[in-house]
Amino acid sequence: MANTINQAKPRIVFRADGNSRIGLGHVVRSLALAQMLHEDFSCVFAIQQPEQALQAQLLGVCEEVVVLAEQEVTEQEAACLARQVLRPTDVVVLDGYRFDTAYQQRVKESGCSLVCIDDIHAYPFVADAVINQAGGVSEAAYTTAPYTKLLLGPEYALLRPPFLKASQQERTVPVGALRVLLNMGGADPQNVTLQLAGELAEDSRVNSMEIVVGGAYQHLQELQSWLQGREQVRLHRNLDAEAMCLLMEGCAVAVTSASGVAYEYAAVGGVLFVLQTAGNQTGLYSFLTHTGIAKPYEELQQLGPSDFKSGFQKQVQVQRQYFDGQSPQRLQQQFRNFSLSAALTFRRASEEDLMLIYSWNNDPEVRRYSFNPEPIPLPNHQAWFSARLSDAATPIYVVEAAGEPAAQVRFSLQGKAATVGYLIDSKFRGKGLGHVVLQRGVARLQQDFPDIMLVEGLVQRQNIPSVRAFEKAGFAYGEPDPQHPKARRFVLELPKKD
Repeated sequence: MANTINQAKPRIVFRADGNSRIGLGHVVRSLALAQMLHEDFSCVFAIQQPEQALQAQLLGVCEEVVVLAEQEVTEQEAACLARQVLRPTDVVVLDGYRFDTAYQQRVKESGCSLVCIDDIHAYPFVADAVINQAGGVSEAAYTTAPYTKLLLGPEYALLRPPFLKASQQERTVPVGALRVLLNMGGADPQNVTLQLAGELAEDSRVNSMEIVVGGAYQHLQELQSWLQGREQVRLHRNLDAEAMCLLMEGCAVAVTSASGVAYEYAAVGGVLFVLQTAGNQTGLYSFLTHTGIAKPYEELQQLGPSDFKSGFQKQVQVQRQYFDGQSPQRLQQQFRNFSLSAALTFRRASEEDLMLIYSWNNDPEVRRYSFNPEPIPLPNHQAWFSARLSDAATPIYVVEAAGEPAAQVRFSLQGKAATVGYLIDSKFRGKGLGHVVLQRGVARLQQDFPDIMLVEGLVQRQNIPSVRAFEKAGFAYGEPDPQHPKARRFVLELPKKD
């Protein structure tokens, strides 16, 4: 069922469904993301009962397709996915409206990093990141965990390679008679395609029409009957990205649904009209029409034949402001960081770590934010380190990324409370690891010391990255510490272990 996976690469597991009833939008944009990431990652696609043609399309990008049993998409399915497919070091991408908060929580419990692709912000998110490529979406529209990153707007556009390339090239008006592209999505369950085709065929300004439908389109026979005798109209089915991009480049005008296909045409560039065909397209339709990337379909009748050519370059200029072809680079860096977080492992420090921790503790940046900023003499460190290792109440954990020391987190225990301190190796700073080290460090502490009920930490106010890390890790602001009243004091109450 699958090609051999390159075990040297970290894995990304995509979970999305698509068919003629719900459409293929979730699968298409997940595959676009997989194409952006496949050089650095081994991509696995988990899907319920895909049609044979779709499964072949998935295997054209991903190393493995996992066919899931048809069932309700609930946290029970998430538990099955975690048990049968996921590894703690995976990054999981969920794309679909049924992957609610409970589903996300179950995936997170497996230890994976989690990314959700979303466009309706209908429930709280506990994912590490949410990608919403629609512009004009405010962060306030989302309810998230403190650590969730929101990657919003077309700078994170999930476009396939040919469209990314086209967005970086000069665009000129196609030569010859006016050709209009009509594409209302891969499935178009309401058959809006036929309705609009009839309207456009009666338009004297349209010299020829290119209609595109996907493999999930269920009204093919009706459309083919309508096409009889209409030589100016051509039908295209199941076009791959290269063929679709080439066709778009030959069409100065396009009419599409307010969906991913509109982004693809806008990346190529041209006079674009959009129609909202589903409730989940509200945000994207509003963004496209308010920015001028596209015009409402209803305005098409208001334009004269010369308006198409005169408005072509003006609209392309607007489209180029939003689609620069750089979204893969932005997303690749984000996913490298998510993968790094998922791959972190914890071990207790040993005598062999004496000089490693000495170099960490004496790092100028670490000293700068310490309550005692003076450099630490080696004899002092040796005495301190020896005392910590021999005291069960002062555990130190070394955090490794792919076997390389990346951070330390240490605790001082007193009764059922613990004080935490952490630092990140200079090579691993700026990658969003701080809150992950704290969260997983606390989880390891609970594993080793189940009676701990409270964890607190002190941070200098000017140490903004650490302040943010404690906030993202779920710590609350506590009363100031009497010995360090100007410092931020963070507290985290732990649930009682069964």
